[in-house]
Amino acid sequence: MRRLIPIILALSGIIILLSSCVSPQPKKQSMDKSIKIALIKYEMARNIIAHKDYENLPKAFLYLKEAKQVLKNDPRVDYLLAIAYKLRKNDAMYEKYLKETLKIDKNFYDAYNALGIFYFEKKQYKKALEMFTKLINNPLYPAADVAFFNRSRVYLKLNQTQKAIDDLESAIVFSNYSNPVYFKNLIAIYIAKKDYINALKTINLMEQHEGENCYTITTRAFCFIKLKQFGQAVKTLNKIKDVSSNCFKKKEALLEEIDNDTNINN
Repeated sequence: MRRLIPIILALSGIIILLSSCVSPQPKKQSMDKSIKIALIKYEMARNIIAHKDYENLPKAFLYLKEAKQVLKNDPRVDYLLAIAYKLRKNDAMYEKYLKETLKIDKNFYDAYNALGIFYFEKKQYKKALEMFTKLINNPLYPAADVAFFNRSRVYLKLNQTQKAIDDLESAIVFSNYSNPVYFKNLIAIYIAKKDYINALKTINLMEQHEGENCYTITTRAFCFIKLKQFGQAVKTLNKIKDVSSNCFKKKEALLEEIDNDTNINN
């Protein structure tokens, strides 16, 4: 018998975010020629890394090391070196250059986020918490929702479910209720806790901002089934009309589950 089983979203791999900082402005009216050349080499390396051009990755390292000789206090160079080492699967050097980036600029947000994800994947959860918490506590960080979401994943690994719930609620608010991933993760936690009432409340909130869709309809019906409110579940599922859609298949699976449950009760 097919059953719809909501699952907490699988953790994705690291998303490499290249620095969006603009080139540093020259202090003098005319930029020193060596700085111009260094910036050009930085951009050439950035282009190679952004396109994951593994064949030319050695050139990217050369460009960055030459650029670093001139741009010694530019954190973007160290950060890009870290990403290059990540592409080369050299974790030790990846961590080293992320830390070097933060030595130069303690407000280089991408480096904190990257370190947090790195420690998370290495199961060094206390260090991961430290990185994401620093981002959350920094009032200048423009993407607090991302930090709250990432920290919620760490709390889940530490079995601190309520803290994960609190962080997901914060992520939803700081995203201005615009990211369905945050809603889905929060709903999945409530379902895993068998807290179907709060799951339904979160579904309602999600629909207020995202509108009704296959996910909200089928997940609401699932919650009603678990609460033995079979009439409400059927009424909800009847909103799905398109017989050719994958959503209709989910509807059939849930209706089958209702039939089985009612037969057992009878």
